Amino acid sequence: MSIRRLAALVFVVPATFGTACSDPSDDPVDYGHVDVRDGDTPGDPGTEDRVIPDTSMDMICDEQDFDLHHEIVRIMILLDQSSSMEGSRWSGATDALQALLENPAFYDMYFGLDAFPDGYPGSWTDCNSGMLPCMSCREDECGTLFPPQVAVNISYLSAPDIVAHMNDPAYPQFCTFTPLVNQLAYYDSGPGPTDAPEIYSDDSDNYLVVVSDGEDTGCYDGDPVSALRTHTANILATHGIKSIAIGFGSTGGEMASELNAIAGAGGTPFTTFLHAEDGPALAAALESIASSMITCRYVLDAVEPTADPEQVNFYLDGVVVPMDEDCTESSGAGWHWYDADHTTVEFCGTYCEQIRGGTIGTITATFGCPTILI
Repeated sequence: MSIRRLAALVFVVPATFGTACSDPSDDPVDYGHVDVRDGDTPGDPGTEDRVIPDTSMDMICDEQDFDLHHEIVRIMILLDQSSSMEGSRWSGATDALQALLENPAFYDMYFGLDAFPDGYPGSWTDCNSGMLPCMSCREDECGTLFPPQVAVNISYLSAPDIVAHMNDPAYPQFCTFTPLVNQLAYYDSGPGPTDAPEIYSDDSDNYLVVVSDGEDTGCYDGDPVSALRTHTANILATHGIKSIAIGFGSTGGEMASELNAIAGAGGTPFTTFLHAEDGPALAAALESIASSMITCRYVLDAVEPTADPEQVNFYLDGVVVPMDEDCTESSGAGWHWYDADHTTVEFCGTYCEQIRGGTIGTITATFGCPTILI
């Protein structure tokens, strides 16, 4: 699989904030023999040489690279890998995840994979040795205590490992159930903060995206709807992690109620679960979710104290973007400072649409010249 990476973001800042002037002793301009007392004009012979210094502004700035980064979004995909995912659903999920990770619009988002249940940690040989293999490894059929298969990382680093897990012939494992409650408990009160610290980072927007083709049966003795609602609400209130649910395949009955319990308490605009009947529909659902998470905000790294926020211009693929103080991501046409400290810039309107659409290769900027206004 090839993971397309867009050109790196470059922030260009002059080392000196203002126009640089040539030294009066540099590049003298010889206008010939001039004697203003005699009214001579340049070029008249017989008079003393007069040297006029070049005092024109050369308008050339000394530039240095300066970094900025897209506001970070981290997503942990909680993927059902129970027995019922075998066959077309697993291959459809594999194709959908690969499409998500190859989409250039999401190249600088962070993804991880926690497929559940954990299943048997070794070979299934021991479990298959008896007459009733599904009765031999009961302790693993609902397990969710292993760390995620792929830790959250920027997509071009985590994508190969996610695809490798999906293509591992050992998955999905048979004789396993769908422990939705146990999986949400892992991130609420379980070892999640220790095993998967990246998704708890406070420097980003963090999400759990649950993809399941079945309800929680055989793993939780209480009311799964109530438990899922409670765990999801706690994950949001305690850790600031939002949750979204996707129902894969048939989604009737108790399964719909359970997934809606997650979606309703997840703190996102997706207050009910998204239904994906097959692989292409799952790909579309994942794309819709990821697109909604992309912001058009960029954080400037280590801005010099002398940098004047009123003398900065931003460029998308070399084309200047005018400043529009009253714009938002969905309205206006330009950019504005997102915070009072002038460390985060937000692009608006059609410029934001281009960024979200993955059509922008480079974002650059220069300090030192008057800001171009809309």
